[in-house]
Amino acid sequence: MTDPLHSTIDALMRARKIDVLLIDGNSVGHPAFFRLARGAKLEHATLIWKRGGKKLLVGIDFERDNAARTGFEFLPVSRTQAGRLRKQYAGDPVGYRVAYLLSLLRKVRAKGRLALYGAATLETTLPWLQRFRREAKRAGLELVEERSPLLDRAREIKTEDEIERIRRVGQGTCAAFDAIRRRIARCGLRGRTLVEPGGAPLTIGGLKTTMRETFMRHGLAEEAACIIAQGEEAGVPHNEGSDERKVVAGQPIVIDIFPRENPYGYFFDMTRTFCPGRAPAALKRLHQDVAEALTVGYEAFEPGLDAHELHLRVARFLEEKGYETLRSHPGTQVGFCHSLGHGVGLEVHEEPFMRATGPKELEPGMVLTLEPGLYYPEKRLGVRLEDTVVVREGALERLVDYPLTLEVPLRGGVD
Repeated sequence: MTDPLHSTIDALMRARKIDVLLIDGNSVGHPAFFRLARGAKLEHATLIWKRGGKKLLVGIDFERDNAARTGFEFLPVSRTQAGRLRKQYAGDPVGYRVAYLLSLLRKVRAKGRLALYGAATLETTLPWLQRFRREAKRAGLELVEERSPLLDRAREIKTEDEIERIRRVGQGTCAAFDAIRRRIARCGLRGRTLVEPGGAPLTIGGLKTTMRETFMRHGLAEEAACIIAQGEEAGVPHNEGSDERKVVAGQPIVIDIFPRENPYGYFFDMTRTFCPGRAPAALKRLHQDVAEALTVGYEAFEPGLDAHELHLRVARFLEEKGYETLRSHPGTQVGFCHSLGHGVGLEVHEEPFMRATGPKELEPGMVLTLEPGLYYPEKRLGVRLEDTVVVREGALERLVDYPLTLEVPLRGGVD
């Protein structure tokens, strides 16, 4: 079965007048390469993509079985000029890499406008590019400088298979929220501190352990540190939360978790805010207003809407409620001080972003988050509610259903 991403890439290449793509490096850690390789783990590999024509994958000989999964024609490194060129450019690694890649481009008779993708360290990028550009020009290739990466644009629209994989990660994410909620609910109180049935104080680190154990049971992994933060830490959007902190009653816990298929694959991103025991009136109001803002995000969507405009509609709603936003108070670190959302896929943060960096139409098949929040660390208040959704023809579809309930009743006794 032909991968629909292939025709998307060819169409984008045609629109941008790009003749050849070259992707170099490891497939793991390079989302576009990983996606094109159909999840195959490849190291020190090179993919050459001629628009509407030949696609050649070059890699290590003993990764031939992994390469076979990609569906691309495979050329083992042993059958290239790599050995000869290493000797010729001994002591000149930049020269060797330039010569080697150009030898592969010549093998497929590549000409015209070339876009490069890969990973390089900052200290080597500039001299490498300068040399490659000069040598490529001699070989009839013009190096293209893209304002927005073509491969990132191609990945914005997800297939139904990708959407279902993201949804399954979301189901495991919901299980983690359930487990965290149960661990909180079984606690009693010693003063304002939550204590577990054995008498030990419940800590933020303990809740993170519960989360990770649930991830493992569902075949998920914590690729980057998830957020479980209480009190003033919950009032800073990306504060991960201090593991040693004891959980107390009556303060919000912002729980923002974004697991990935293990070992490599798709992410999901969801946030809920829990309050152990009864929530004070100020927290209830904040939570209610954020919940309403999330609803506004769903209801304000319409076909063809620009991503940043959706953000602005939610921001205006919160401004009318009396809160600071980046629109009304540029640079604010309180109130609604971040964008409404971002794309989700093989990266937890990817295009489309809902920031003011130019028009970005929300198109069917895009998977993104809606995550309004309000933050006041000096008041030990922070609330964020986040869903991952897919854009459909006339609406935003929530990929999993999970309640927004704030309070977690404590079922244990009180000391």
